[in-house]
Amino acid sequence: MSPTRTRLAIGIAAALALATPLALANADAATTPATGRAASAAAPAAATSYTPAEVLAGIQKNSTSATQVNTKPHINTMTRAQNVNVYQVASGVYAYTSSMAIDTDGSDSDPDPDHQGDTTWQDSNGQALGAHHVPFYVLGDDCWDRTSPCPHFFYKERGMSGRQFALMFYNGKVIGSIFGDTQTANNQTTSDNDSRELGEASVKAAQLLGIPSSGTTGGVDNGVTVVMFSGSSWVVNGTNATLNDNAQALVQKALDTLGSSMAGGTPPSSPPPSSPPPTTPPTGGNKSYEAEAAALAGGTTVTNCAHCSGGKKLSYLGNGGTATFTGVTEPTAGSYTMTVSFMSVGQARSAVVTVNGVNQTVSFPETPDYNTVVTKNVTVQLKAGSNTIEFSNPSAGAPNLDRIVV
Repeated sequence: MSPTRTRLAIGIAAALALATPLALANADAATTPATGRAASAAAPAAATSYTPAEVLAGIQKNSTSATQVNTKPHINTMTRAQNVNVYQVASGVYAYTSSMAIDTDGSDSDPDPDHQGDTTWQDSNGQALGAHHVPFYVLGDDCWDRTSPCPHFFYKERGMSGRQFALMFYNGKVIGSIFGDTQTANNQTTSDNDSRELGEASVKAAQLLGIPSSGTTGGVDNGVTVVMFSGSSWVVNGTNATLNDNAQALVQKALDTLGSSMAGGTPPSSPPPSSPPPTTPPTGGNKSYEAEAAALAGGTTVTNCAHCSGGKKLSYLGNGGTATFTGVTEPTAGSYTMTVSFMSVGQARSAVVTVNGVNQTVSFPETPDYNTVVTKNVTVQLKAGSNTIEFSNPSAGAPNLDRIVV
């Protein structure tokens, strides 16, 4: 978690520049000239390579009230102004512009008196991330409002997990970064920090972008645009020694992917701010049912899970172990989307989902570690009133379950 820090506001104009990005003289930062668009030399002639300036212009164009995903404003970490919004600028891609306060936490030592040795997410070897080696950004640890869907941007509702890739733009530069730490949860009263904050990143991210990187006197008040790519294919693996290189290697791919997606003009339409987020059900009451509240049988047990919504998850589901959710209510009969929050570490697994006696087998992909909760949408047929949903697997292990949202 990020503790309270004394941050000195830096009186620097941080307007984003669309001029030629500044190329760094080493492999730490990936920058691309902002002049014209050219075919990639390593790709077929038909492939298009997008410059940072072109992509940033598209992001700014698509950041409108129609694509805003939060209904309540976020807090700028440096200035404390409640004026930061998040936009879905393309399918599964979310962007915001805010400050950069400096996170010094993790396995690297730092003179910051508020330095902590842990980060919320770890590298692929299970080690806390090093703020001086890994460019990472910070998001809220939970939904401050304790409601679903969350009126603020909440990563768990958007198909995001630890080490999720993001582009970071500042003053003509662009770098790759990963989701590495979280802002204090609202159930922790020992810190002044707030999970509604947006605008903090690691020492390494600041250094790559040319931002003062001291944990006590560094940072900028505004002008840093963070563009987050959701989905398991954008989770960056590696150790503290390799994560930076691995993130920078994805920069051009991300620019081209997003540039191509926005080339038609506008991104896929987002729901209005009051509607459920894309990774939660499009219909129904969007009620959350914690897995630990389900009826358990056959050896399924409740275990602690720091990153699960209720601090618990179900383990030993499958091989005869079952979990049955009762009292899943809807006002009318019909087809509903059920969002399942789960972990499946080490391999992909499947579960038999039985809704009011009707079975379907659902495959769940492998997830990176026990710090990463992933969601999967499953279409279910529900009746008006109360429904029963059971998870099982008679012959093999099923995923660990966090919760379902219907």
